[in-house]
Amino acid sequence: MSELGRYASEGKFFRTIWKLFKKKIDWCWRMADRLVGNCYNKVKFYNKPIDPYKITMVTSRGTYNCNPRAVADEIRKRKLPYKIIWVNREENVRQGETYPSNIKTVFRDSYEFHQEAATSKVWIDNSVTFSYMFAKKRKEQVLIETWHGTFGLKKFDASINNNKYWVKKAYEEGKQTDFILTNCKFEEELFHSTFWPNAECLKYGHPRNDLLFENKRETAEKVIKKIRKIYHLSEDTKVLLYAPTYRDDKNAPNYEFNYEEVLEALEDRFGGNWVIMVRYHFMDRKLKTLDVSNPKIINVTNYSDIQDLMLVTDIGVTDYSSWIYDYFFTKKPGLLYTPDLQAYVEKDREFLFPLEDTPFPIAETMDEFCENIRSFDEKKYADDYKSFSEQMDCYEDGHAAERLVDKLEEIMGR
Repeated sequence: MSELGRYASEGKFFRTIWKLFKKKIDWCWRMADRLVGNCYNKVKFYNKPIDPYKITMVTSRGTYNCNPRAVADEIRKRKLPYKIIWVNREENVRQGETYPSNIKTVFRDSYEFHQEAATSKVWIDNSVTFSYMFAKKRKEQVLIETWHGTFGLKKFDASINNNKYWVKKAYEEGKQTDFILTNCKFEEELFHSTFWPNAECLKYGHPRNDLLFENKRETAEKVIKKIRKIYHLSEDTKVLLYAPTYRDDKNAPNYEFNYEEVLEALEDRFGGNWVIMVRYHFMDRKLKTLDVSNPKIINVTNYSDIQDLMLVTDIGVTDYSSWIYDYFFTKKPGLLYTPDLQAYVEKDREFLFPLEDTPFPIAETMDEFCENIRSFDEKKYADDYKSFSEQMDCYEDGHAAERLVDKLEEIMGR
């Protein structure tokens, strides 16, 4: 039986035909609008002079975070005469997101964005966001890709990525990219084999990780003090940060955590007073309704930059998120809780290397996870850490932002 036959039988024939017709008409109007937008922006902005001291920065979230934030902070620290344009989202403003006073913000895909992007000497992106906003780089402009993770646990190339539109945009942006940041030999090979075959690798490390190294300890202490004040944490309170990845299959049970059992295991193994901070992926906003009636459970999903949270964290926990491979550089304990491991690999993403190669103990059940806490072996962790770092051939050292801003001074003539 055809679908149309079913609709006719159930008395839904004309309503269904109308819905299908409206959907196609809406798609046609969207395409027409996009064509008009592209033509208008090209005629209006792409013949204007390029400002040699202007930089447009964008992150996938729009918040003041990740590698672009670290670069902007280094520029501001040096008091360089650059105009920094930050691409924001309206929802971030509604949620109270703030930005430094000497950084100009424009809304994503707005008239002002296209005007500023078209006249900036440099674009800095931590994903493929410029291509999502249909921005086309001019010949005289430079696009620097910083990416937003370390080591790249999950495959994201065209052969595995379920989001075909994202793949299309990644190819578009990859063709425009002049430089891409890397922090290890593994990343160099990964980026060149996916969407950035012709981009020059800047082997500087990732600026957002600088804060995790001892040479930034003074700055880190200020951040730790700020976070403890925001979340009312005493200096002797210990923190476990649980931050799971985004899944294509938004099955809430995969994110469930037995907080009481985990807190008990933490106190048994390490002693002291513990709290659990929970930070869901920004695309999993429906999960922000976390029950925080227990004062030892703190929802930090709206905190803009996870790098700051890593500083106050004593134990980091995720499933498949790449943030744990940034946290890796703190050398503090990290663990993996992967209740849907087999399904995730089959339905969402394959891995670029086995989870077992990492130093992080793996658990697929809550009982296993609590046992991993209780039996955590510092010496084994340190040995596994050293082995994994050597496998990645990593050169991260806490000076990435300095090197990248040196490069910007070269590009911009100062």
